[in-house]
Amino acid sequence: MPVPEPPAPSRRTRGGWVPTGTAAGRRAAHASRSTRRGEQARRALIDAARRVFERDGYLSTGVADIVAEAGVARGSFYTYFPAKIDVFRVVADEVTAVMDEALSSRPGDESLDVIDGLRRSHERYMEAYRANAAIYALTEQLAHIDDEITARRVARHGQDLERIAGRIRRWQVRGLADPAVDPRPTAAVLLAMTRHTCYWLYVRGDDALYTEAGAGRAINDAWIRTLDLRREPNPEWLNPR
Repeated sequence: MPVPEPPAPSRRTRGGWVPTGTAAGRRAAHASRSTRRGEQARRALIDAARRVFERDGYLSTGVADIVAEAGVARGSFYTYFPAKIDVFRVVADEVTAVMDEALSSRPGDESLDVIDGLRRSHERYMEAYRANAAIYALTEQLAHIDDEITARRVARHGQDLERIAGRIRRWQVRGLADPAVDPRPTAAVLLAMTRHTCYWLYVRGDDALYTEAGAGRAINDAWIRTLDLRREPNPEWLNPR
């Protein structure tokens, strides 16, 4: 008769024996549930913080306001965030991601000519700015007092600048934009103009000067005229003498 093999020895950890079989499954399931609960609790705090920041501003908001909005105990906040500024940074990063997504290509964009594509891109940007204007404005304010937010803002500005300059260069190669335009400083001017217009429209509420539709047209016209943008290639730009 064959002799049965002895069971594999359990491994000892600081917390005791490593469970096997159904015990291991129960612990794994508990860990998974705990992780989901933790993610849900963190998400609830982020969402609550955003609502309070948008309603009351950053300086007037305390941790007590955030946990009250989230409906959790104060100690729960410090499980996920060391301080109020840390949850604001998360909110600001999420807004940045939304703004970046608004500028990314969509299905059907490739069928548009360059001017219609530019208009659609600006429409998406303005829509995203409108939806996130309160947090966007607070991020601009806090960049003056928080080094980490400043560093992220500077990095994003550089990325946006290179993205626009690259777009201008591609248009120039295709004969759609004036080759005499210097891409990088022109990109800086167009970026500043677009952001500043949206700031005064959506943050400051300066609709006495222009409506949303009027602002959109003005932004598009400024880009088109600055770059001498064309729907069809200019032969002289493609074949300079």
